[in-house]
Amino acid sequence: MKKVLLALTLVFAVSSSAFAASSETEPNNTFETADSFTINTGISGTTDFDDRDYFVFQANKTGKVRVTLTHTSDKGAPAFQVYEQDRTKIGTSDYSTPMEINVVAGKKYYVQVLGIVGSPSYTVSAENL
Repeated sequence: MKKVLLALTLVFAVSSSAFAASSETEPNNTFETADSFTINTGISGTTDFDDRDYFVFQANKTGKVRVTLTHTSDKGAPAFQVYEQDRTKIGTSDYSTPMEINVVAGKKYYVQVLGIVGSPSYTVSAENL
């Protein structure tokens, strides 16, 4: 019984810490306060028409990365923009269209999420191709 209880406690602790690490933290409304996430993971948040959420990831290899914005609620419509490390805009997309970008290992890339309508919840992710 003690082993089962210990195992359940460990599972809860690991899943709780993983969940906490995958949600936005305020303030993250500027490039300087962007929340970090890693390639092949995602981070969730909520925005509205006058809010901008910023996220940053670092390319772990040179090549292509697919950035995806998944709409997780019916309370509005989000869109996103991706910027290079020097804050040059790479492109803009909505929640239904992933963006494939060329990246260079070691460089940072920013994702800005904006609420077009309402207060949508979302998940941003980036994956190596």
